[in-house]
Amino acid sequence: MKKTLFRIAALAVALAFPTGVFAQATKDSKTSETKSSTNPVTGTQSTTTETKAETKTATGKKTAKKKTTKKKSKSGKKTSTTTEEKKVEEKKQ
Repeated sequence: MKKTLFRIAALAVALAFPTGVFAQATKDSKTSETKSSTNPVTGTQSTTTETKAETKTATGKKTAKKKTTKKKSKSGKKTSTTTEEKKVEEKKQ
């Protein structure tokens, strides 16, 4: 009885590996872009950094975007704004 159960378990594991149940290939990519500007009238300096990360797996695709804007005025006042967006797309089986 035990021997039969072990054989069934071994067969299930052997069939699961090629179908991607345990081993899933992933592909990652990450890009970052920074822009700086100065307003000539007010003298405000702003720096915007936009980062996009994308991961593709056998089950779907995940995308994350992050945008950070930092501003500094002549009076020394600093402000920062951060926006994050995450998106998950799953493949239907």
